[in-house]
Order: sequence, then structure tokens, then C-alpha cells
Amino acid sequence: MTKFLIISKNNNLLCEISECFDEHELEHSTYIYSNAEETFNFIKENEFASILIDDDIENYDILSKKIKSIENNDIFITLIYNPNSIDSFSNDFSGFIDNFIQKPICKNILNSTLNSYIKTKKNIDKYKEDNKELSRSLYQLDVLYNTSSKLSGNLDKEKLYEIMFETLEKTLSFDLASALIYAQNYDKSENKLIIHSLKKPENSLLEIIKEKIISIAKENNSADADFSKVLLEEHIKPSYQNQNLDTKLLNYDKLAAPIKIKDKTYATLLIYRNKPFSKEDVVCFQTIVHQISSPLRAITLYNEIKNTNIELKKLERIKSEFVSIVSHELRTPLAPINNSLDIVLSDNISDTTRHFANMAKRNVSRLSGIIEDLLDLSRIETGKFDFKYKKYNIKTSLDTISKTFENQIKEKEMVLKTHFEDHLPDIYADPKRIEQILSNLVTNAIKFTPKGGKIEISTKIINNNEINKGTLIAPIENFATCNFNETFINISIKDTGIGIKEEDINKIFDKFSQIENSLTRNAGGVGLGLTITKHFIDSHLGGIWVESKENEGSNFNVVIPVYSDIKAFEIDLNASKKINETTNLLTLKASNKESSGNFIKQLKEENIIKLTKNSKEIEYLENDMYIYKIYFPNLQKSAFDFMTNRIENSLKEGEYGIVLEKATYKKESEDYSLGM
Repeated sequence: MTKFLIISKNNNLLCEISECFDEHELEHSTYIYSNAEETFNFIKENEFASILIDDDIENYDILSKKIKSIENNDIFITLIYNPNSIDSFSNDFSGFIDNFIQKPICKNILNSTLNSYIKTKKNIDKYKEDNKELSRSLYQLDVLYNTSSKLSGNLDKEKLYEIMFETLEKTLSFDLASALIYAQNYDKSENKLIIHSLKKPENSLLEIIKEKIISIAKENNSADADFSKVLLEEHIKPSYQNQNLDTKLLNYDKLAAPIKIKDKTYATLLIYRNKPFSKEDVVCFQTIVHQISSPLRAITLYNEIKNTNIELKKLERIKSEFVSIVSHELRTPLAPINNSLDIVLSDNISDTTRHFANMAKRNVSRLSGIIEDLLDLSRIETGKFDFKYKKYNIKTSLDTISKTFENQIKEKEMVLKTHFEDHLPDIYADPKRIEQILSNLVTNAIKFTPKGGKIEISTKIINNNEINKGTLIAPIENFATCNFNETFINISIKDTGIGIKEEDINKIFDKFSQIENSLTRNAGGVGLGLTITKHFIDSHLGGIWVESKENEGSNFNVVIPVYSDIKAFEIDLNASKKINETTNLLTLKASNKESSGNFIKQLKEENIIKLTKNSKEIEYLENDMYIYKIYFPNLQKSAFDFMTNRIENSLKEGEYGIVLEKATYKKESEDYSLGM
């Protein structure tokens, strides 16, 4: 209710106005003016909505200005003035005098003025309240918007609920908020009741809240849901920990809702507040519940996928173990069988016996090849395939392959043509694996080319920019980022066989994949040759693509990088990342080779950089920059961090113009081997 104050030296005037206020039953006080300071202090100590000031008091204008200056207090000031002295007004009253009443006071005019003021005051108060609600709504919207940003991409369930409670506190200022989080199969969790409250709830109150929220949960979830075990997690405001909430809280206003997506319920939310919730608060509460649902669903799906992947890895491990065991067990008896057949064939036997013995020997050889493929695949997948790289000329392997398949090609009445460039440059590779790549591709060409067909093996030198990256079969990252001036040896194995449909080209490199047709089924095999070939090519940082048309033949193109110190370093680094649990790479870049070289020499002399048994280093110029790289297989993280921190400290002590870069690579596949 509006409270008035009347200030004057004149008792009669005070009584006259007071009577008028009494008639209207308006709350008011009268004050006999003595001096401005005392009057101002009296006004500050009390709360008045409107003040009537008699112009007979001294310095009424100064007093009015001071009243208007009171912080957070919008006081309406009316001046009761004598019209005979109106000409003596020398001050500008705008800003601190809101209304004027003339002496002698006419009750009708005073009544009208009061009624007008009271109506205006009510409108102003309503406007302020509406404005306050609008401001609060805008604040809630701002918090909800920021909450959306925080929730976006969040895959941490604990953090998700923490954000939810923080948002509820900011927007709804609860006394107590509780969330019953349901147990999820994917993380084998238990039901959890999280309590966030201003004061510590008494045990009796906690038990009642627990019963209430479980009851709501069963209504929204299912009547037979198991909430027999519920873990309690309390969060109390530190400044209120010594104060308690009792069962009176149950009389507060409350809001409750399930957090769910479609038919799946994840949690139930229940909050209490002493101040009643408005319609806007209810909408805000529902919005928060909706906001939390989507990322919670994403977390659930993410964890389900993650757990599925774990299960798949377990199955992969079991498969790898099975393949390893079976392959070893099969390979063991094949050696004596093969030796026995050699002994039989060396003896004087009949043509029929020799025919069947040769047939048996061919099938033993075929079975041995399948077993070796299985073992190779198992070693590759478990990161246990250790390549023996060296600098050598691929012409040796090409000649070996050509001679190896001469008789087999003649038996099928096929023609083999070879065209190898003279003076082929060296490569950095494992000769045995390069020959296995070539052997697999030539074997396929023979297998899928009918009698009388033709196979052509050729080589040429090409640059990186001559390769159409779009045709490469799943190129590795190193290939996609290699220097455009880099050169490769391109080996082409072309046949006039059955060809491959365009949509099937990528499939032939999948494990155990075979394109369905009669010749494929007659040719046999388990579909591992090209899978292993692709792995071997990747391990040499090379690439492969296929040009083929159905019934017109195929052309398999392999590219292997020409030898350089940089490429040899990259190949060894790539192998280290696959074989070792971790590989740490340290890189120093500078524009001045001399000062950088001296700095690196100093680091080695001071044992800051210390080469380990399997580490490797290289230095070279690239785009006028001096590059020094070194990698450390299986170096402990603490040791690597200690070394790089010391290098960083040394760089700070002098003007070297050197940039330090570091990286740690983890093994691409888990070690599922059985010690092959």
C-alpha cells in the first residue's frame, strides 16, 4: 500500500491535509520541519512512496533534489505552493518536483490529485512487475541458450547432469532439486538419487523424497521397475551446510517430470521451491527436461556403440587366436606330408602313382599357401608383422617373379610379356614382401584369365601428380600428404581375363571376399591375397588402383616410392607406429641450418637428446626450412615430456629461431597375438 509523508512548519496545514487522507483511509505520516538535514535523514530511515512538501520551508528545492537522489527509491514529490510567490520561483523543477497543489488547499482538487496519483502508482507498479517478469524470462532464455551450447557435443553423462542442476538453479532458484537416474545396461550402473539443495535435508525428509520420486518413476516407467537399490549422492551449498531442511519442505510448490526419449525413460526429476512456480517457470522447467533428453540419448547410443565395439574386439581377438592356433596345427603335419611326397616322387613309381602324388603335392602346396595367408593376416591385424626394410633394386624381384611363373603360364597356354625400364631407381622395402605383392597379383591374373590369354608386366617412373588419387584403393594418410615432387615406380600387371565390375573393384580387397562367378569358384582360394597385398603396399607408403571392365580384363597398378632418406625415415616411422605400443616423434624446424645444427649438437652433448636402440633421426631442407626429426619407440611418456621440456627451456634461453613440435602415436591395433 502507498505510504505518504506531509512536510510543513504549519500544524494547521498538516492537520487539514491529514484529514483528507483519513477520509480516503490512506496511510500517511506528518512531519514538522526543523531543518533540511534532519528531515532528509528521517526520509532515508523510512520508506515513503509519495511526499508532499510545503513551500514555506527553507531550501525545499535542495531537499527535493536530495530526496530524488536516494538510490533505488522512486519517490513522487508534490509541492504545496502559494500562488502569490510563484513569480519568485527561480529554479527549474523538472526532474525533482512531480506535481503542484495550490494554497489554500481545495479538498476536491487534493482528492482528485490523490486518486490520480494512486491510479498512476498502481500502473507504474504493475509495469515494474511486468518488466521484472520480462527481465526474468529473458534471463531464463539466456541461460537456456547457453545451456544448449554447453550440452552440444557433450558425451559425459556426469557432466550432463551437473549442467542440468546448474541450469535449474540459475533459472528456477530451487530450495531442493532431486533426480533419480535409472540404471543402464550399457554401463552396468545402479540407480542413483542425486540431491542438490540449499540446506542439508534431514534423513526423514530424504526418505520421503526418495519414496515420492520412486513412485513418480514407476508411474512413468513401469510398475515392476526395480528401484530396490538406490545410491544417494548429496550436494549441499557450502554456506548453508550447518542448516537443515525438514519435512516442511513438502508443503513447498513442486515440479516433476520424466526425462525420456520416445518410450525410453532415463531419469525422473523432482524440484521444490518455497515461492510458487509461475507459468513461465513451468515452461522453463519443461524446456530444461527437453534439452537434457537429446544429449542423454546421444550418450546412451555412444556408450552402446562403444561397448559393442569392445565386444567386437573381443570376438576379433577370439577369431585371431582361433586362426593362429588352427593355422599352426594345420601347418605342422604339412611339412612331413610334403617330404613324404618328395620321397615317393623320387622313387621308381608307375605313371598313375606319380600322377596322383603330383596332384597331392600341388594341393599340399595350395593348402600351405592358404595357411601362410591366414598367418600373415593374423600378424598384420595384431601388429606383429615385422618388416625387414632395406635399400634395394626392385628389378631383382621382377626378374624372380617372371621366372617363377613361366611354367605355370605355359601350362595354361598363355603369353607373358614383360617390359621393365632400364636402370630402375632403388626403393626402400622388404624384398620378400615386395615379391609377395607381385606374386599375389600375378597369381590372380593367371587364375582369372582363361587359356590362351595374355599377361603383361611393365614398369615406369611417375610423379605423384600423375596419379589420380580418386582411383586409389583406400589411400593411407601418408600418401595423400606426400610431396608433389615425389617419384614412384609404377608396376602394372595387366591381363585379358574375366575382368571386374566397377562396383565390385573395392570389394575385392576386403577379407575373405570373392566375386561370384563360375571361374572364381573353379579357381578356389579364400580371398585373402589382395587383402594382404593392400596391407603390404600400405606398409611401404605406396598405393594401388585397378582399371577393369567385365569380360575385358584387368590392370592392377602398384606404386612404390623411390628411395630417399626422407622416405626411408617415414616408412620406418610408419612401421614403428604399427608395431610398438607408442611412438614419440620430435621435430625441430628452423630457417638457419648452421645455428640449428649447433643447437642440436649441444642438446646431444648435454644428453638432452639421447638416441635409444630403436630410435631413428633425420635432417633435411624443405622449402628453405631446416628440419630435424627423431622418433623414439616405446619411450615412457614421462621421459619424453622431460626431454621436450628441457629443449623448450633451452630454446627460451637463446635466440635460435627454432620451432619445436612433438607428437605421440599409439599402436593402431591391440595385441591379440599368441606369441607367434
